Amino acid sequence: QIANAHTIFNVANTFIFIGFTTLIARLVEWLVPDKPLSEEQVIKPKYLDEDLLSTPSLALDMVRREIRRMGNQVHEMLAAVMPAILTGNEAKLLEIQEVDERVDTLHAEIVVYLGKVSGMELREKQSRELVQLMDAVNDLENIGDVIEMNLVELGLRRIDKGVAVSRATQVVLSDFHHVVLDAVSAAIESVADDDADAAASVINMKKEIKRASNSTAAHEARRLVANEPNRIEAYTIEMDITEKLQRIYYFARRMARTVTDTKEGR
Repeated sequence: QIANAHTIFNVANTFIFIGFTTLIARLVEWLVPDKPLSEEQVIKPKYLDEDLLSTPSLALDMVRREIRRMGNQVHEMLAAVMPAILTGNEAKLLEIQEVDERVDTLHAEIVVYLGKVSGMELREKQSRELVQLMDAVNDLENIGDVIEMNLVELGLRRIDKGVAVSRATQVVLSDFHHVVLDAVSAAIESVADDDADAAASVINMKKEIKRASNSTAAHEARRLVANEPNRIEAYTIEMDITEKLQRIYYFARRMARTVTDTKEGR
């Protein structure tokens, strides 16, 4: 009798409340609302309009705008990574890796969109422009990968090995970092605005980058004999940072080259 009563009670409750399911669901949604996802959490293309594919010139202009958005993400990563490498903690470094996920998302969307544009009837100039933008967005994604996979890893290694970067070395590396940051910023501008002058400024920074690299190497050579713990490990990490910054400039220069080569009809 107890079991039967229990069953009847539960069945009755079910039939009574089933009519109020919608109201109860709305009450729960009101009490615990969903938090809207910010652009930092979920990012999607803003300018890649499918309706513009029939007008390739407009579609390619929209790609440039989207590349600027992607470039802003990469620039954010690059600006934050050096302080995080030199003095930051693991959380700061992992935040930078999260930004690269947004970069990868935009890269994939831009490449797919350009693939759709390539299926349209294009004039010769538009075909060259499409190839230029494809190359540029790939170079930009490569910069993000160097930051996410190489520079962040060096920062994590610095923490794991207990390496303390000297104040003098921080200044030298930061100076080099600022030069590369300027180059990447100008490269993004050159592609987004189709600006040959900005592209030329990036290409002409090659000597400045070389001087900054040589200055860093000379500083590291002098510091190699310093009587400090983990000096060899610190030297290795610091020289690896220099090499990765040079690598980033290489991709920035390639981005700029896509602009100047297109202007020259190559």
